[in-house]
Amino acid sequence: MSINQRCDRLLIICEDVTRSTPIDLFFSQLLAFINRSLSPEITVIFALGTHRPMTETEMLNKLGISPTEAEQINLLNHNAFDDSHLVEIGVIDGVTVKLNRVMMNQDVVMCLGSVFPHRVVGFSGGTKYLCPGIANQAIIDYTHWKSNLFPTEEIMAKVDNPIRDILAQVGELATQAFPATFVSVNFVTLPTGIVDVFVGDLQSSYRQAAALSAKLFLKTVEPCDKLLAIVDDKSADFWQAAKAVYNCADMVRDGGTLVVRGKLAEGISATHGDIINQFGYAIPEQVKTWVDSGELNNPLVASHLIRVGQHLQRIKVFLASEYIDEKMCDRINLGYRDPASLDPSEFDAIVYHATDLILRRK
Repeated sequence: MSINQRCDRLLIICEDVTRSTPIDLFFSQLLAFINRSLSPEITVIFALGTHRPMTETEMLNKLGISPTEAEQINLLNHNAFDDSHLVEIGVIDGVTVKLNRVMMNQDVVMCLGSVFPHRVVGFSGGTKYLCPGIANQAIIDYTHWKSNLFPTEEIMAKVDNPIRDILAQVGELATQAFPATFVSVNFVTLPTGIVDVFVGDLQSSYRQAAALSAKLFLKTVEPCDKLLAIVDDKSADFWQAAKAVYNCADMVRDGGTLVVRGKLAEGISATHGDIINQFGYAIPEQVKTWVDSGELNNPLVASHLIRVGQHLQRIKVFLASEYIDEKMCDRINLGYRDPASLDPSEFDAIVYHATDLILRRK
């Protein structure tokens, strides 16, 4: 985007608090530059997908801005469940695709966030900020459920895969429906900070970032019998921390143990906890039976249960959290470990930042 380009209205689609880009380090400067160069009306919408709404404090902290600076911009949470906030842009595989109506009448749409390996779509970033980021529940459900039809190795950390093909179609529909300039800003971020940033269209910059992300986050390791996977506080609940299971389970030998250690202050899931509590994690065949019978009618939750449950056929998974007790773990068919009782010496391997690092067995 040239600074000479007309831009009366700028929309920034930003990752939420479950992602780790340190946007707070630079957003104030970005805001000042944009206002100095273009002086547009600026809206920031957080790409929640089906995550819970962010609080105002979380929004300000994520962006690193003061309440005074926030008065200059519109801050919004996406809501995938309320059609009054959505506008239809097309149909994919018979599924209606809608995006947040804030997309209408924008001059520039900027997607802002990091690119990490991801079990459902291959990598985060790029068009993922449109879907599931600001999309409707139907297309979010469809992509998550369809991802389970493919083996993990065909999706996880694959730049090109069947689900990414769907997201590319969403991107094409969006660019046809909204006469805006789309700018994709894709960071590659380690726990120590930002490694690189790629800026461009929705596809090319994502692909560049994903290629670097794969080099940094895919590791081939020796298998073990007992693994401690430690997740940081961006995993506010097990819905997010379950990535540690997807990412690390392959490292554990058959019959072995994987312990997920994290604070998980919002329990099992801030949004979907009641459904998970009702059904619990189970082998894929059982989950599919619930879905086929209509007993479980939420494809998004069903796909999550399958992704965790498929590993329970081979290894034991335990949670160690101050906010999830033994009774809850038993109810959802996972093991429990008291965090205070964990001794690092009892484990063959310890993985830090386990929701980001993909481990594959030698």
